[in-house]
Amino acid sequence: MTARRTRAPRRSRVATLVLGLLALAPLLAVPPAAGPARGEDGAGSAVTVPGRADGYEDFSALQITVSQTRDLTNQAILVTWTGAEPTPRNRPVGVDYLQLMQCWGDPQAPDDPLGLAFRETCQFGLGLPQPAMAQGSDAPAGKNASRRRLDAIAGYPHPDPAEPLPADAQMVPFRTVGGARTPDGSPRQPFGTKPNPNVPGGTMDQTDDDVLRAHFNEASTNEYPYALSAADGTGRVAFEVQNAARAPHLGCGAPAGAGPRRCHLVIVPRGRHDPYAGTDVSTTAAVHGSPFSPPVWRHRIVVPLDFRAVGAACSLTQAERRTAGTELVAEAITSWQPALCANSGPVIGYSAIGDFEAQNQVLSPSAGAPGVVFSSAPVPGTEPPLVHAPVAASGVVVAFNVDGNLDPYASGGEQERLRGAVLSQLRLTPRLVAKLLTQSYRRDVSGIGGPADNPNSIKYDKEFLDLNPVFRFWDQTPSATLNGLMTPVGNSMATRELWRWVLADPAARAWLAGTADDQGTGRPGMVVNPAYQRLFASGAVDYFPKADQTCAKESFQDVEYTNCTLDYRPYAGSLGEAALLTLRADSKGTAVPLQTINLPAGEQPKWTRIARQEPGFRLAMSVTDSASAARYGLHTAELCAAAPDAAGTYVATDCRSATTAQMTAALAAMTPTEVPGVVAVDPERVRATPGAYPLTMVTYAIANTGAPADARRDYAAMLRHAAGPGQTTGVAPGNLPEGYVPLPQPMRDLTRTAADTLEKATAPTTPPPGGEDPAGPPPPAGGLPTGVPATGAPPSPGPVAPSPAPSVRPVAGTTLGSAAGAIRYVLVGALVVGLLGGVAGPVLRRLAVRTPRNRP
Repeated sequence: MTARRTRAPRRSRVATLVLGLLALAPLLAVPPAAGPARGEDGAGSAVTVPGRADGYEDFSALQITVSQTRDLTNQAILVTWTGAEPTPRNRPVGVDYLQLMQCWGDPQAPDDPLGLAFRETCQFGLGLPQPAMAQGSDAPAGKNASRRRLDAIAGYPHPDPAEPLPADAQMVPFRTVGGARTPDGSPRQPFGTKPNPNVPGGTMDQTDDDVLRAHFNEASTNEYPYALSAADGTGRVAFEVQNAARAPHLGCGAPAGAGPRRCHLVIVPRGRHDPYAGTDVSTTAAVHGSPFSPPVWRHRIVVPLDFRAVGAACSLTQAERRTAGTELVAEAITSWQPALCANSGPVIGYSAIGDFEAQNQVLSPSAGAPGVVFSSAPVPGTEPPLVHAPVAASGVVVAFNVDGNLDPYASGGEQERLRGAVLSQLRLTPRLVAKLLTQSYRRDVSGIGGPADNPNSIKYDKEFLDLNPVFRFWDQTPSATLNGLMTPVGNSMATRELWRWVLADPAARAWLAGTADDQGTGRPGMVVNPAYQRLFASGAVDYFPKADQTCAKESFQDVEYTNCTLDYRPYAGSLGEAALLTLRADSKGTAVPLQTINLPAGEQPKWTRIARQEPGFRLAMSVTDSASAARYGLHTAELCAAAPDAAGTYVATDCRSATTAQMTAALAAMTPTEVPGVVAVDPERVRATPGAYPLTMVTYAIANTGAPADARRDYAAMLRHAAGPGQTTGVAPGNLPEGYVPLPQPMRDLTRTAADTLEKATAPTTPPPGGEDPAGPPPPAGGLPTGVPATGAPPSPGPVAPSPAPSVRPVAGTTLGSAAGAIRYVLVGALVVGLLGGVAGPVLRRLAVRTPRNRP
């Protein structure tokens, strides 16, 4: 039986008209908490701020640390805390939690001593779901409007003379940085109307959510209405901060006076007392009122946030040097761009495309082709020659966002310690990853399909439970599960390396070929989804198939509607988007039932959107890269070898993590290719190297020596930066972002040599060839290292990424409000196994009109 989820009322009225505001000011005025002095850059900008005792609540033991407050862009910052009251897990959330939001206004304006105007600038108030905790709740949730922009419960008996809004207002308005202000819902500022789907030609009143959706909505908001504290009083939230490119209504980082606009993180702790009467409601109901109610808002903790400037960071008059290639370098190149163009340096444009298309473009005779591409695969045997320069080292990872959704009645031991905590450890094997990637768990197929004896979800898989025993105590309701392993669309060497790692494991390879695993005595073994069994007979592929075309079907008015794999388990548009969706615990999928009532006039029936998973219940995973995972504050899985012991229990024998030390160890284990200075992953050699992370990859800048001399000079400057300051880890522009590992000195020396070679090369008198000899040069003795594509070898069939030469003109972003624009692969058709698939061509990412770090 699933715990009952309570819903807060859609409306409530604020307290009476302003009476005695000045008299109450000494009592209610609370200055924002000030953090300690900041460092010179974002890396030294962490702050720790305290709570305080005030009114009926005592938060004086609360200590909150914000990991970064400077040099911010669209990313996550870690908010951690100690000294909180544990959030009860045996009832719907209603007491003892935190609320987080991003605000743009002035928290200390002289004419706003209570911060009641400041609260209007906060992105908060949509009706996001209230987490329902345990089955058999010990206490009802009561009326809980705390996730809304509503100022009090309708009919609540405690008027508040500090409230400046009219008594018949329905909500605290939201005010944009541009000056627009939503109505408050009073008769003087009514919400307006919308079409009534049940009355042809009729209208109905808008709700508070409708009003707010003019500026932000459930899919785009970064508000965090329920941040839960674990049994030991600690907590962790990876909070998504948004600059003006993603949230223009907040304007963070946009020009404002002498510099970019400062914004604020606001944290409102919620206790267990009626904010007006002071009675303890922890056993009977929930804390009443929105965080914007004056007696609650007084507890706010305000942390200033400084964003990187959004706008023209480089000269618009200089020629742009075009680059394109693997997304593995995206975080690095967008960090380097502003440092490169400083002091009239080169303006480097970048567009994310697949490795194989990048190789084609660097050989293109087109005047619009990029002079440098980035790839993890070499391009041998061309004329004029190419130079290969290592510029970045990172890894392919499985990132996760998982809460300890454990038995709320257990006391003591690991269960109590991890209950409500964000899990930091997860172990996977090649076979478990293969199961996730092949839709072999029944809930990974629309309509619940797949082999009938397979587990519904990974949380019921014996191998997974043996390696991650905490999941034995997990919530057993069907909805408390993984909404698929999210994967990016497109062809890439990163994807190929992941499949090579899977296929290098004998157990995974045998399982993909049809051998059942061991699910324990008396239980049928789990088998691969038959739609995938033949896909890997020829080895690794470089895309993530969506091969099971099973569809859920429903009919309405004699029309059949289908919900298929790409609806139920859609692709992420890129590695970066996969990480962002994991942070949000949002699969983007749709599922049954078909919605046929209360549809807007003229709108067709639609499938139910799978909602973001709620705090306390999140179980989200994706394939992404280590830099994207770091950007969004995600933990990454340990990749392990495992075998059953004498009792049949799977035991992890060798676990590897994407740490700096382990990725550096993998760099030393790579093997040479036919291109001098270029090394590639050899799964067997990396496996044999103790402590080497198996999915480590080196990204190379591949430059055409036939480019004009001035372009080659600018590209050489980029390579020298990449080999020098660009290998210093940090968050300031020009640094190497977190998630990369600094290149060893010999690799940096190779890059400097390549820069010299490129700059001094003599341009040919004839245009460079449009391609290479399909046969290519003979491979060296012993053949190519496994997985390095032979010269001219086509990419695997599947969602290929044909991309035209990047356009010099900037294009507005479309992916999740990103400033990066449509530089990510966008799925435009259903994938037919082995044949069809496609993505829209990426467009140029130009720094001159973008924020330096502009991925989704």
